[in-house]
Amino acid sequence: MISVEKAKALILKNREVLGASKQPVADAQGCVLAENIKAPVHLPPFNQSAMDGYAVICSDIENKKRIKVIGKVAAGKVFNRKIKSGEAVRIFTGAPVPAGADAVIMQEKVTFQNGYLIAGEVPLKFENIRKAGSQIKQGTTAISKGVVLTPGSIGYLTAMGITSVNIFTAPRITVIITGSELKKPGTKLRSGQIYESNSYTLAAVLKSIGIPKAKIISIPDDELKTEQALQRALTHSDMILLTGGISVGDYDFVGKALQKLRVKNIFYKIKQKPGKPLFFGKYNETLIFGLPGNPAAVLSCFYEYVYPAIRLMQGHKQPFLRVVFLPLLTSYPKKPGLSFFLKGKIAAQGVTPLTGQESYILRSFSEADCLIYLPAETGYVKKGTTVEVHLLPGLY
Repeated sequence: MISVEKAKALILKNREVLGASKQPVADAQGCVLAENIKAPVHLPPFNQSAMDGYAVICSDIENKKRIKVIGKVAAGKVFNRKIKSGEAVRIFTGAPVPAGADAVIMQEKVTFQNGYLIAGEVPLKFENIRKAGSQIKQGTTAISKGVVLTPGSIGYLTAMGITSVNIFTAPRITVIITGSELKKPGTKLRSGQIYESNSYTLAAVLKSIGIPKAKIISIPDDELKTEQALQRALTHSDMILLTGGISVGDYDFVGKALQKLRVKNIFYKIKQKPGKPLFFGKYNETLIFGLPGNPAAVLSCFYEYVYPAIRLMQGHKQPFLRVVFLPLLTSYPKKPGLSFFLKGKIAAQGVTPLTGQESYILRSFSEADCLIYLPAETGYVKKGTTVEVHLLPGLY
């Protein structure tokens, strides 16, 4: 068995960054940019009024010159001549500031006397004007390669008129669920059978991180069928996730199939709870994870090992779960030897381990928003001790 830290180092070492493809900007949220984006235009593209008011020449107001309003301009329109000293233009938010004007004075700060504009104060130069290129200048780098595109990024790109971008491709993932005792929800259970949840859990968590089309296969505990399913998956997958059958029991055939197909064993078994019998291997460029069968162990291993591997494939610079350090709100009994990943709930004062930490219990995972990491050497943890907390994606 290896340590949690060694296992994660081996995943980093065996990273496989996928190729890039051109995708519509509207579909790129959460993806990693595979190119530097240069601004095709100034943003704003012209000197733009920041509010409703009057485009004026500052020195006219400073010198208390009589100022006549000679026209108006709304957003989407243009005032086609340069204004001269003693002139102003009524202007609305978003409209181009007429040439010659060097400030926009708010409409609330002006009055009129005998048809001429009188300002209550002298505006500063370029006050209430969004200068052309003040957000980004044409030809300069707007977003760098490796950045994760957020909703703000999508808006920024479309504001520059960009409709498509190169992003790192999402991996093709096949999920193989093993177990003769497993039945789909909605069917009638016979004695000794249980409802299968791992495929639904994995499909949901993959969808939550931007991979909505994983291929799901269910097979019984059968050596030949396990080998055949794995062999087919190897031909069209960037990553394969197997659940169950990875131990060494009489009906555990995943390990045998992996060995027979000459999948490279990078590690098998981690000094952790839950999910000790975790396999990580490689076949050419395809990454293979043999996950435990117990559902809570499946999800814990996914977040701690599969999730970062997927992020590495997509070019993320920070692949692992976000880490914070918080005080434990209740004591936790632990013996040194294994690392623990505890399902937890964060509160204003700290973090609480939930009841039901066993590897078969999903109920606590339905309430959890984090995993509390207790290293192998840690013993009994007292209330108030600062612990390492891994935030679950999509919840923070």
